Order: sequence, then structure tokens, then C-alpha cells
Amino acid sequence: MKRLFYFTGYRLIVSHWKGKKLIGSNSFEPTETGLSQFRGYLLQTENIISQFLVDVIEEDFRNEKIPHVSSKDRSSVVARLVDRYYRSSQDYCYSEIIGREKSGRKDDVVLLGAMTNPQLIQPWLTILDECGTALSGIWTLPIISKKLLKTIKSSSGVVLLVSQQVSSNIRQTLFRDGKLISSRQSIINQEITDISGIGKRAAPEVDRTIDFLRAQNLIDANEVIHLHILGSDEQILSLQNSFKSNDHQIVNIHSIAELHSKLGLIDAGEKFSDGIFSWLCLNQSVASTHYGPRQSFRRYHNKLAAMALYAASLLVVIFGVLVIESNISSAMEYEKSITLLKQQEKNYKELYQKKFKEFEEVFQNASLMNSAVSLAERIKRNGMTSPLDFLITLSNILSQPGVGKVYIDKIEWQAININERNNKEDQANFTAKLPVKHGALITGRIVESENNYRESGDRIQAISNYLKTNPRIESVETLKLPVDMRSDSRFSTEAGVDTLQRRNRELSGIFTLKVIMKAHDHA
Repeated sequence: MKRLFYFTGYRLIVSHWKGKKLIGSNSFEPTETGLSQFRGYLLQTENIISQFLVDVIEEDFRNEKIPHVSSKDRSSVVARLVDRYYRSSQDYCYSEIIGREKSGRKDDVVLLGAMTNPQLIQPWLTILDECGTALSGIWTLPIISKKLLKTIKSSSGVVLLVSQQVSSNIRQTLFRDGKLISSRQSIINQEITDISGIGKRAAPEVDRTIDFLRAQNLIDANEVIHLHILGSDEQILSLQNSFKSNDHQIVNIHSIAELHSKLGLIDAGEKFSDGIFSWLCLNQSVASTHYGPRQSFRRYHNKLAAMALYAASLLVVIFGVLVIESNISSAMEYEKSITLLKQQEKNYKELYQKKFKEFEEVFQNASLMNSAVSLAERIKRNGMTSPLDFLITLSNILSQPGVGKVYIDKIEWQAININERNNKEDQANFTAKLPVKHGALITGRIVESENNYRESGDRIQAISNYLKTNPRIESVETLKLPVDMRSDSRFSTEAGVDTLQRRNRELSGIFTLKVIMKAHDHA
């Protein structure tokens, strides 16, 4: 069930709705007795979240042009406009960007609305606060009436909506393409006992309103107005006689009973259209309040938070129950599984005793046999590391065209293991898990240049580089170069060269390289 407080400018009407059905309503006068009765009503009824709707003559709407700026700057500009026009009622102001100019600076057009005398509703708000009523917001009927445009099929063009909520006043609200432009309430002093003559009383007020809107340039001089008027069945004839379509206006008269049928409203009261706007206000989805200071709605926000926490706690409880149920089901399944596994274990033990007991000794030696086989395979694999494999690979490397003429005099080969901890070379242990590698000292000669010692060094470096490019070569170290650069060496190209050195030239150009190469199956 939903509850709405509807303030008409004088009395307060409280209505209770269940879905689209009006269950009941009470009205309270703004007298000491009426306020006391209102307080008693609140204390004796359920404290449910409620909404407040106002439709008062002390409302002002104006259009202002402001520069097209960022949202933060726009808020500052709007705040200054509110301070200029509605300083005494800043908590009861509304603003909305309704369009943008099509020429010039293309400024934004902002709608400003305000209750110019918020003291009218203050006694009622004070009692609501004293009774702890959770008020969700304060809305104004002219802005709420935008929601009716779709029902009467008038969401485009210039529309003037005329409606009567109480016997003494009529509301006239101007829309352009579904955007609220202006609204005013006019006094018609109609008797509540006879509302059939509404046409003669309302027509002059509507004409004055249209003249005012044209004078304010809110409607162009030649622009056609779509006039939509709401009336009860006993008012339809009077409205049809008083409002006629012409070149400047197109008149559409809507029966309140028919609108109730379109909206699905039940027992909403067909004398005036207040029931329609009351339901439209209550039927809003999540919407920001039009008027009122934030502290007026603190109980509503606290209640929402409490409801959210309650819903969260219910979800936690439901989740906990589901988890417990799942755990119980899982435990029962585990228990069944354990029983089944124990039975299978018993069956396997019996089968083992019958068929495999006599093979226990064989099974006990299986690991030893496995180790022996693994050791034999390792010895066989590592034993394939031979000098022949090393010599073939070395011969293929040194026979490449870029190496040049090289004479190999001696190769000292040894199978080795390299300890990864200290990088130390040890004689190969063919039973160890470490890989067996080739280790060799290669002694050879190159034809030494008589005049270019650097060339001899470059030759040896080239040989070393060729060896390193082979994927099987792990490292190459030069132990001896073919040219001795020490200070006591005797080399000369001048006259008087040492004849002994000339005779022993075949002994020069000797070099020694240390090569570490991976075994063939580790390449």
C-alpha cells in the first residue's frame, strides 16, 4: 500500500492506494483542530513511506538563457539565478535544462521553478517530522503532469494542458515537445455543488493565459496551440460550448472517466482530475524530489538503508541455509563413498591374498631391478661418448673454408663430468647422473705470417669462433697463441736477422686450445 499527502493550497488530502485502486482518503483543514487531527491520524496509522504532492498558486516558473558550459559551471550559474529570483525559498526550487538556442551563442535554456511561499506547507511538514513519518520527497503537480502527455498523445508541438483539481482553481501548463515551459493556476470561484458551468468560467482565464504566453514570446504569434482540457462527464458539454478550434488553436477535450479507463485506475474519483495526478506521482520509478531540504527526507533514506541491510541479511541467511544443506548432502555422499571404498578395499585384500601373496618377494625386488636396469642404460648411453665422435665433429668444423690451413699435431682427449656447484672438471663417472662430456687439448700449427703478428692472433681467434658456433661445443679456451709477445722474444725483419730462427721456422705458429664438447646424445 502507498500513501500520498496532497496539498491543494489550503487543505491537505491524505489518500491510500493499493496498486491502481484508491482505497480511501481523508482531508485536514489548516486550523488548530485540523492540525491536531492530522497528528492523531499519523500516530494511529502505520508509519509507511509516503510522498508529498503540491499544487499551489504560489508557484513561479520562468525560462532563463545561460552559457553552454560544463555541468559544474552550469550548477554555479543556476545557483546565482536561484539566489537572484528565489532567495527566500532556495530549498524549494527546481531547475532543468529544457533546450538550446539554435542561433547566436547557442545558449542553454533552463527552466527555473519555485514555491514562492513554502511556509504554506511548513505546518504539515513539522507534524510529519514530529511523528517520525518517512517522507520520500515533495513533488509539484505541473512537472508531474508531463507524464500524462503520452496518454493523451500530445508529446510534440505546443501543448497547453488545462485541468481542475479543486472546485475553485484551474491549472494551465504549457509544454513544448514534451518539455515544461510555464504553468500558472487561476482562481475561478466555482461552487462545489454545481461544476457543470466550468466552460464559461475557465475560457476567459485560458484566453488571458494564452495572451500572456504570446506576449512573453513563449509562443510565436502565428504558432498553433494544441489545447487539451480535462473534464468530468457533467462538464464536457460546457467545455465543448466554450472552447472552439480555430486558426490559432486546436481543442481536445478529454473525459476524466475515459482517462481512468486508459490508465486502469479504480475508484479514483471522476469529479476532478486530482486522482490522475496523485497516481502519476505515486507511480514514479526512482525519481529525485522537486522541492524540500535534504534533511526532510533523512528518515526515508535511513529506512531504505535499513531495508537494504535487512534484505542483505536475508540473503546471507538463505545462502547459509543453502550452504549447510549442500554440506549435509555432501557429507552424506562422502559417507556413502567411504563405505563403498572400504568394501572395495576388503575385496582387493581378499583377491590379493588368493592370487598375489606368493609374488611378494618378486615385488619387493622390483625397485632394485628397476635401479639396475636404469644404471645399465646410463652406462650404455654414457659409454657411447668416444674419441671417434669428438674427432669426427672437430674434423667437420676445421674443414670449413673460412678456417684456412691448420695442422693438428696432437689431441689429448678425456671423457669428463663437470660439477655444477664449483664448475670443476672431473674424470668421467659413467654410472653417475651427471652427463658425460668431451674434454680435449688440441695442439696444432698455422702458417705464421712473417711481418704481421696480429694476423696470427686473428687466425686463432677465427678458429675459436668457428668452434663456438657449433651447437655441440660448450666452451673454447686459448691456452697458447702462435706468437710470443714477451719482451725477450727475438723477431726482426731488418738485415742481420737471427739465422737460427729462420732455420726453425717450422716450429713457429704453434697454438693450444682447450675444448669442452657435449656428448652426441646431449647435443
